[in-house]
Amino acid sequence: MLKKRPPLLISFPIAVIFYTAFAVFLFYPYQQNLTNYKILFPVETVIASAGVFILCRRWVLSFFASLAGGAVYGFGTYACSFLCFHPFAGLVYALLPWTFIPAVFFYRWTKLDRLNTKIISGMLVFLSVLFIFAAYHFAAIHYLFPIPIQTQLLPKSLLGIIDPIGVKQDIFAPGFYHVCITGLIMGTAVLIRTRRIGIIVLFTLALSAAFTRPILNVPPVVWASIPVMICSIVIACGLETIVLAGAGDGKWLISTIAILLLLSIVDVFIKHTQPGIIPLSAVLYGLGVVSILAIYFITETNKAWHLLRMFILYTAVFLDIFLSTMHNINSIF
Repeated sequence: MLKKRPPLLISFPIAVIFYTAFAVFLFYPYQQNLTNYKILFPVETVIASAGVFILCRRWVLSFFASLAGGAVYGFGTYACSFLCFHPFAGLVYALLPWTFIPAVFFYRWTKLDRLNTKIISGMLVFLSVLFIFAAYHFAAIHYLFPIPIQTQLLPKSLLGIIDPIGVKQDIFAPGFYHVCITGLIMGTAVLIRTRRIGIIVLFTLALSAAFTRPILNVPPVVWASIPVMICSIVIACGLETIVLAGAGDGKWLISTIAILLLLSIVDVFIKHTQPGIIPLSAVLYGLGVVSILAIYFITETNKAWHLLRMFILYTAVFLDIFLSTMHNINSIF
């Protein structure tokens, strides 16, 4: 089914059109608030999403999975936090994935052996780190502080993983939306089983830096952009894995359903909702459970039916992204 990756020359323009239409639809009702430089906000979401879409194409065959990965990065809970601050911070966030392109695709541009290719690709990752330092140094010498320099991730920020539409937007919660968590679970399992040590180390170092003191002029929370980007790509990989799951993968699908149910229960307790009122996040978690359960039953019958799986999963994923992002943007404006 997914044996050949569609040419980037075709898939990328389609993805940009999708992200642009999505941004216009989301931000148009608040156009009166997008005065002066704030008009950059919707543009930044498109740039950010498109950058991660390209990175996803390195590992993910599925166009729709890559499209979802880009949307999670560009329109996710963490991305929406930048709407509470100066657009310069959002611009750095949007351009960050593009700075990883040399490291990710270097293998295509060289005839070096595998070991040297990996070493140089690892060194090229530092271009992204230097980009962040250079951007915030530039901001500092022009007396521009787009984010308060002491801003760091807090333990409560991690609640965004459980409740991506219920946390305060200005605390930079790294949330990945509800149905998309299924991709994060499956993608993390793939990441560990394939022993992507370099990616895991980069994720750990960047996430640790987000909880520490400022380094030079960079607010600690900015470093969380890298783990969020990695998780967005992992989500794309995980969604594709779910679509391609076989009968022997039933235990992974059941485990994913169990985790979603647990997160939904925890989310209800966090919200302390009124009796009789089901929170939107619980409904979206339920949507994820239903979609994965349907795919589980298909795998148990030893049927491929990939088109049906894609329709079930990606309908739920993009509905989740749409409703969650609309809720987050509405809470800001």
